Amino acid sequence: MNNKIKETFDNIHAEEELKEQTQKYIAEKTRNYTTPQKKSAYKMIIPAVACFLFLLFGFSGYRLYFTQTSVISIDINPSFELNLNRFNRVISIDYYNDDGRKVTNDLHIQFMDYRNALDEILKTESIVSYLNQDEMLSISVAGNNDQENKEILENIETCIPKHQDHCCDMGNYDDVSEAHDAGLSVGKYRAFLELQKVNPDTTVEDVKGLTMRQIREMTGYSSCEFHSGNKGNGHGHGEGHGHGKWQEND
Repeated sequence: MNNKIKETFDNIHAEEELKEQTQKYIAEKTRNYTTPQKKSAYKMIIPAVACFLFLLFGFSGYRLYFTQTSVISIDINPSFELNLNRFNRVISIDYYNDDGRKVTNDLHIQFMDYRNALDEILKTESIVSYLNQDEMLSISVAGNNDQENKEILENIETCIPKHQDHCCDMGNYDDVSEAHDAGLSVGKYRAFLELQKVNPDTTVEDVKGLTMRQIREMTGYSSCEFHSGNKGNGHGHGEGHGHGKWQEND
């Protein structure tokens, strides 16, 4: 019974989110009706239009809100993914190992903007502990829209402390289903593919228990390099953004 009550309130919250996004969309399209008269008309029409659109779409609007459009894979040793909707809100979290399960069980970030969610993740005690042990943070973005993926990646870079050893990249959305079929997050799957280039005999089972730093060391790469032409320093971060790759040791 308690679960049903919680689900009901979650649904109400989601509907309110949809209405707010609808209002924001209309405001952008109408440029907020800059004259006083138009502002008054705007205030009157917004609730009516929002309700009309919500009633028009009904459950379709609900499905629209909860349709995944991109994925943010976060891997250290904990391995998990944030599933985002078209409004860049976290609609669900999936974990891919026991450490990922332990971390995500303590997170309360559903319906958050992904930037706020990432801030919360980086402040959690377990994640801080891993990073203080000199583990490497890997973040991969995959989605249907390349431009949106680049924007997400750029925003993520601003959320990560500059001193933190990390690697960010952008993957193909086809990687998502392939990674999940293999039982891996997108980020670890992409690292697995890089390791296979060095050692073709490497299997998925070989990498499931490895940290991202261990995979990097086995691959022989030292940091991240962005194809935009700007290279990160030895910590794997820089001002360039785009499709990332591992950078070989000299």
